Amino acid sequence: MHDTSLEQARIYAAQELERLKSMVLTWKASYLDMADGDGHDDFLVLEFAHEIEEYMGPFVRRMYVTRQLNDDQVSAFWDFCYGQVKDLRSSLSTQEEG
Repeated sequence: MHDTSLEQARIYAAQELERLKSMVLTWKASYLDMADGDGHDDFLVLEFAHEIEEYMGPFVRRMYVTRQLNDDQVSAFWDFCYGQVKDLRSSLSTQEEG
């Protein structure tokens, strides 16, 4: 029974990661909307990265520690998140140039 419960928890955790990714994308869109394109928007990238670490970090760590997520899932999630941070930085740079 324990293995079945853990398997169910792993399925739920994988689904939860998808919801968290959706939240990160929503946050990124919000930060893009806050940019004024005056060349002083670097702080938005820092705040976005901080928000990810502050709100996603504990949740993802808890799912990892309880073996609901494996190393590959956690690594892929953080790669996704920091890819979004890089994308925000790139988008803000493009806005400043335009």
